[in-house]
Amino acid sequence: MKSKTLIGIAIALFFLVACKKNDPVTEPPIIIPPVEKIDPLELLGDSVSYTIDGEKIAINTVVTRAVVNAKSNVKLDSVAKGTEYTSGDRDSVLFGRQFKMYNDHSNGIIITFLKKYNISEAQSNPPVILHVPNNKLDLFSIGERRFALDFQRNNAQNGIAIELMGKYYGLQSNGYNSFVHHIAIKSELQTGSKFEIISLKKLKSGKYLLEANFNASVYRGDGTNIKKIENGYLRLKINPDSPYL
Repeated sequence: MKSKTLIGIAIALFFLVACKKNDPVTEPPIIIPPVEKIDPLELLGDSVSYTIDGEKIAINTVVTRAVVNAKSNVKLDSVAKGTEYTSGDRDSVLFGRQFKMYNDHSNGIIITFLKKYNISEAQSNPPVILHVPNNKLDLFSIGERRFALDFQRNNAQNGIAIELMGKYYGLQSNGYNSFVHHIAIKSELQTGSKFEIISLKKLKSGKYLLEANFNASVYRGDGTNIKKIENGYLRLKINPDSPYL
């Protein structure tokens, strides 16, 4: 009797195992979240390259960024005991963004974007009284720019100012700031020069990637010792939410 019972239990287990084989347990699917592809443009950093005196210079970092606020349309009022007294427009400001870059060999360049704005087009940022254009990207719109030859003197011209450091220290695209000791730089010095913003792309991060091509003449502030910058290329990562971009 006992053996019949054991045989019955064995047969029951056999059918139970057979049922499990015919009806396997379905595992829940593994869901792999999609991996967002990184925009390769986000990986690009600041860079500038150019050729001067047959030497190619390449720099891959911005060392400092600065804001320029200055009187516009400046004129000389008087000179007393060697001091020049000047005045400018009260209802406008010369605004600029300045990018200073240099490499391990101490070759460097300062590129400044400049434009005059009416005070009504610029907001002040206390506690430091800096006037910043309401449209922060206007300064970087696509297109050609002239060189602001009177930057730091009359401040009447919109455009670009370039200054070199290191081996080519003292060479710049604008003139000296003194009204008394130096005459204004003539526009003929920049004949054939060009600065053109060729691209301004918005990235997923909210920043912008600017690209520009340029060539220019640089010289002492009195227009002597002229050298040519050729095959210039500039790339900048710009953040409109930052006060210094």
